[in-house]
Amino acid sequence: MLRKLSITVILLSVLGVVSQVMGGALPSLRWFFEVNEIFGYAVMALAFAGGLILLCSGKVDVEWKPMTLRKFQRFRSMRRGYVSFLLLILLVVLAMLDQTLVGKRALIVKYEGDFYFPAFSQKQYPGDTFGLSDKSETDYRTLKLEWKKESGDNWLLMPIVPWDPVLDSQDLLRKSLVLDEEGVYKIEGANKPYSGIAYTYYQEKPSQVHSVIKFRKGKQSLRTEGFSIAGERAVVQEWKDGQKVEETFYDGVDQEAYTQAKVTPMEKTLYPALPPSLEHKHYLGTNSQGWDILATLFGGFQVVLKAATIYLTMSYAIGLTMGCLMGYLGGKFDMITQRLIEILANIPFLFVVMIINNRLEPENRTIAVIVGIMCIFSWIGMTYYMRTATYREKSRDYVAASRLLGAGAPRIIFMHILPNAISTIVTLIPFSFAAIATSLTALDFIGFGLPEHYPSWGRTLGDGVDNLDDPWIVSSVFGCMVIILLLITFIGEAIREAFDPKKFTFYK
Repeated sequence: MLRKLSITVILLSVLGVVSQVMGGALPSLRWFFEVNEIFGYAVMALAFAGGLILLCSGKVDVEWKPMTLRKFQRFRSMRRGYVSFLLLILLVVLAMLDQTLVGKRALIVKYEGDFYFPAFSQKQYPGDTFGLSDKSETDYRTLKLEWKKESGDNWLLMPIVPWDPVLDSQDLLRKSLVLDEEGVYKIEGANKPYSGIAYTYYQEKPSQVHSVIKFRKGKQSLRTEGFSIAGERAVVQEWKDGQKVEETFYDGVDQEAYTQAKVTPMEKTLYPALPPSLEHKHYLGTNSQGWDILATLFGGFQVVLKAATIYLTMSYAIGLTMGCLMGYLGGKFDMITQRLIEILANIPFLFVVMIINNRLEPENRTIAVIVGIMCIFSWIGMTYYMRTATYREKSRDYVAASRLLGAGAPRIIFMHILPNAISTIVTLIPFSFAAIATSLTALDFIGFGLPEHYPSWGRTLGDGVDNLDDPWIVSSVFGCMVIILLLITFIGEAIREAFDPKKFTFYK
C-alpha cells in the first residue's frame, strides 16, 4: 500500500511539473500553479521528495494495530456514516476532475485533420485558429453550433456542463451608467453610486469591447483595460477616485485610432435568470447574472475543498503542537500560554475577519489570505483537547520508559504521546470541515468573503434570496449545502462513535 502510494505521489508530481513546463493545465494539479508558479513548483518538489523518502524507507504496507483495525470495522458497520463517507469521496473525486466536467473550453477539437486540447492547455486559441474572423478567445459553444450546421469533418467535444463557474453568461441586458451632478456614476434609474464593472463597445462593431472599466462608489478606480477593434489588448490605465493616474499603451497599438474611436456609453451588463434548461445545458438554471448554477455550485465546492485543506493543515498543525507542549511541559509555559489563549479567545472572531477583509482590496482577497485570517483563531479549541490528552498520557508507564531510554521531549511528544491521543482529534476533523464550509458561505453571503472571480455558495444564496421569484436559485444552493453538510455530519457521528475509547459503546 505504501509503495503504491509513494509511486503515485512521485508520478503525479513529475506529471505536474512536466505539464506546467509544456504549457499544459491538468485537472487539480493546475490549482497549485494558479496560486503562484513558484508555489506550484515548491509543492511538486515537496511531494516528489516525500514520495521518494517513503519509497526508499523499505516499508511496503501500513502495520495497523488490532485496536485500530477494530475501530475501522466499527466505522464500516455504521451504514449511514460509511455510505456518507463513500458519497463524499465520490464528490471529491468529481471535483478533482475539474475542467473535464465543467468549463467553457472544449476538451478536444478536430479542425482540418489537426487535434487541439484547449481545456488542458494554458494557451488561449483565438477564433481565427478555427476559421472564425474574431481574434479574441474562441467561443467553443458557438463554434460547435456552426460546425453542426455545416455538417463537415470538423468537430469538438465540450464538457458535460459547458459553462465556467463565474463570469460566463450567454443572454444579457445592458443598462447605461449616468453621471449625476456630484460627479458620481449611477445605474440608470438607481439611487446608489455604482460599484462594479462597466463596458464600452465600438459603435461600428457592437459586439467588440472597447474598454473594461472598474468603479468604486460611483467613481472610476483601479485598473481599466482597453482593446482594439480587432480584439487585441491596446492600453492599461490606473485610476484612483475618478482621476487617471497612469496610462500604458501596448507596442504596435494605433493610439490615435483607439482614442478617437466612436464608442457606446458606459454600460453595465445584466443577465436574466433562466430556469433549468436541457437545450442550453443549464441543468439547474442560471442566476441573476446569467451564470450557470450547477457550474457555480461545482466551483464553490472546489473552493471549499481548497479552503478546508489549508484550514485543517494550519489549524491542526498549530493546535496539536501548542496543546502537546502545554500538556507535556506544564508549569509556567502552560500558565502563560493559557492566559494568552484566553485573551485571543475573547476577541470577536467574525468582526475581526470582516474588518480585515473590508480593508483589503478585492484583488488581494484570496483563499489563502481569508483562511489564514480564520486560522489565527481556529487553533484555540484544538489546544484544549490536546492539552488534556497530553496531561493524561504523559503519566503513563510508556512515557516514563521512553525517558529512561534517553528519548527527548520532541520524540516523546510526537512519536509516542501524539499517536495515542490522536483519536480524540480524528473525531473533530469532519466538524472542522463543516465549520470552514459554513464560515466561507456566511462571509460571502454578507459580502465580506472572496471576490467575484471566485465561485461562491454564499453569493449564490444571497442572489437567490434577493430573487425569490426565481426559486430555482435559492433551492439549488440550499439543497447542495444541506446535502454536503448532512454527509459531513453523518461521517462525523460515525467517526466519533467508532473512535470512542469506551469499549462497549454501540451506535444506535
